[in-house]
Amino acid sequence: MQCERSDLEQSLLREPECPVCMEYMVPPIIRCVNGHNICEKCRSKTPHCPTCRQEFLGTRNVTLEPLATVMKYPCSYRKYGCEEFFVHDMFREHQHRCHYRSQTCLVSKVSNVQCSWAGIYDDIKKHLKEHHPRECYEYVEEKFSSMMTIFPGMILSQFVFVFNEVFFLIFHVNIHTLYAVMLYVGPSENAAKYKYKVEFVNKDNTEGATIIHLTRSFDENLDDIFKAGNCGKVHYDVVSRLVTKEGGLKFKTTIFRVGE
Repeated sequence: MQCERSDLEQSLLREPECPVCMEYMVPPIIRCVNGHNICEKCRSKTPHCPTCRQEFLGTRNVTLEPLATVMKYPCSYRKYGCEEFFVHDMFREHQHRCHYRSQTCLVSKVSNVQCSWAGIYDDIKKHLKEHHPRECYEYVEEKFSSMMTIFPGMILSQFVFVFNEVFFLIFHVNIHTLYAVMLYVGPSENAAKYKYKVEFVNKDNTEGATIIHLTRSFDENLDDIFKAGNCGKVHYDVVSRLVTKEGGLKFKTTIFRVGE
């Protein structure tokens, strides 16, 4: 929640600040023999107190910890623009999904392409469009059609921009099955807000096969998604019947908001 900080709150926020990482400490907070504090993460790699060079005690600061529990801390990505504050039990959850946390290039994560770009979530779409246009497709509507050539071992993937969101569509074929999965790029809890439909049809639109499934999070392991069946699956013999003489398979994809 975003809010203004009073002078008192600003002063109090300096107390639970770790002298090593300069981030705000959350329980457990460790003390040295002279009463100086350090966060648990930094304590594990700091042999002596960074303030007075004395030994650490095996005890926690039971006076400061209750204060740290009720204080509202600013996000660690505040220098990049996040203006939100959270109590400590919601702090780490927010850090994981904050739109201002640094992201590496998505194309580098899913291919052998080397790209050194890093930036915030809101800049991902711009980066993909400017530097990786071949891997991206933007659609005015939530429906789009295309053609692909299928064969065992084939993998086709593309980033898709719909609803002002970023999705990653993957087709993977083995000797038995064609797998189709749509991954949502963003906070993992938002993945279940969308579903997708893929329709495979022959050239004359007289035969076809359809799959409908919820989108999955881009953070999930793709092999785990396939093994758990959290994706669309069509037997290879079925889709091979729909392939044109030129070897192409026509498909139409639609992305929905759940509840629509």
